[in-house]
Amino acid sequence: MKVNMKNKKLMSHIGRICLTVLGTLIVSISINALYIPYNIMSGGVSGLAIWLNLTFDFNTSLSIIIINIPIFIMGYRWINKEFIVFSLVGAVTLALFIHLTQGVSFHSEEILTTILLGGVINGLGLGLILRANSSTGGNDIISKILNKYFSYSISTLNFMFNMLIIAISIVFFGIDIAVQTLATMFVSANTIKFILEGINYKRTILIITKYDIEIAKVINEKMNRGCTILDGRGSYTNELKSVLYTIISINQVAKLKMLVRSIDKDALINVIETRVVFGHGRGFENINS
Repeated sequence: MKVNMKNKKLMSHIGRICLTVLGTLIVSISINALYIPYNIMSGGVSGLAIWLNLTFDFNTSLSIIIINIPIFIMGYRWINKEFIVFSLVGAVTLALFIHLTQGVSFHSEEILTTILLGGVINGLGLGLILRANSSTGGNDIISKILNKYFSYSISTLNFMFNMLIIAISIVFFGIDIAVQTLATMFVSANTIKFILEGINYKRTILIITKYDIEIAKVINEKMNRGCTILDGRGSYTNELKSVLYTIISINQVAKLKMLVRSIDKDALINVIETRVVFGHGRGFENINS
């Protein structure tokens, strides 16, 4: 049993490494083929490295390694060691691939093509890296440290880092290039979201009703979904009611609303946007992934 668990963990680690390496290769292509030739900067440390290359002709790969050294030292001391190891793989392979893909180019007369293609390719690579629970170092590690010890939001911190890149772009390359950089970041961020979450968005439904058994039955039989029945009580009326909790696809919301109203027209239905659901169920993510 222990041997099987070790083999399973080893295969999981190998899969994460392969996904990280593939992701960094894709990111490096976006940087060399589309970002640097058009003065577009990416977010985080790679963005700073691109700026150093464009402004002072510093080697991009070497800049990534040098900037990351103190960050990894802090990360190894203060946050999860496994994340640091996989992020080290990401940072090193990104620097290596940026060096190896310097000859890759993509020519376009339309800046919109560059923005869209650059953002999609960059976001695809970063999405694969994040899906492997890895990173390329830099602001991802800094954000985790600040979140762990000071409870700062990671998304807010990443936004601040990106705004710093935009500010640098305005100062050194002008407002037009800065707006192009911002647009590319937006496309990249949405591509990352698609890679991590897909398009199969769910909706969490809370139904407050007296007819819990009847509604649960139609959810089971008419929608082929399970639900959980919770005990509830109104704070004003002190009246006992049930709360039904279920998760459905976005295209099932209208049908569920109709079914509930046919049984209890006074039921309160709360629809909550849900991106990803981990667990055992149709359309849910594997809890062990």
